[in-house]
Order: sequence, then structure tokens, then C-alpha cells
Amino acid sequence: MYEWHRQVQKIVEEIDRCIINRDDDGLTLKNLAKANGYSEFHMTRKFKEMSGVSLRDYLRKRRLAFALIELRDTERVILDIALDYGFSSHEAFCWSFKATYGIPPSTYRAKPKSVLLRTKLIRFDRYFLG
Repeated sequence: MYEWHRQVQKIVEEIDRCIINRDDDGLTLKNLAKANGYSEFHMTRKFKEMSGVSLRDYLRKRRLAFALIELRDTERVILDIALDYGFSSHEAFCWSFKATYGIPPSTYRAKPKSVLLRTKLIRFDRYFLG
């Protein structure tokens, strides 16, 4: 079991590295599973079991967390930020941003407020927090 905790942490670090480096090819389930030596099915199942969140949802929320920081700290066009973080359109980004943070990105940019930032998973958090 401990080995899987380390694997989940390795996957989380790889996801962040790929997001920061804009390596969308590295973020595919196929590539993540291959890099960790597991089948796609087994990896997604174990990731959810260990972290409490599906790999797909975790990926989306991490991309949104990085996009939120850039949205807050830069004046870049929202569409450019959305495309940089793997969203297919302005609408898809806005819908996902609002569903996660409760406000549209344009409103957040105009008046940044504290939001629950989807932070990086840390091993064993799920067990300590219930």
C-alpha cells in the first residue's frame, strides 16, 4: 500500500511539471500510465482509491489552479490563458472556472477574492482529514 502512496505522489509531481512546462502530450492518461508502469485502468482506479478524487478531475482542477494564479497576476487575455492550460475554448474555461470557484474568470480578475485553491495533493492527507 505504501508503494502506491509514493506512486500517487510521483504522478502528482509529474502532472504539475507537465502543466508548468505546457507539455499537454505528457498529461495524457496513456503517457502517465506508461511512465508509471501501469495500465490506464489500474492507474486511474488506484489514483482515485489513494487520493479520493478521479485523475481526470484532479487534472482539471490543477490546470484551473495554475490558470487562476496567472489570471490574477497578469493582464493576459483570458482566451490565451484558457488555451495555455488545455481548455478547448473560452466558454469551456469559463464554465469550468465558474463551476469550481463560483465566479466567472472575468469577475475574479476584476475583483480577486479568496477562493479555495485546488492545491497539490500531499500523501496521506486523505487519511488524516477523513
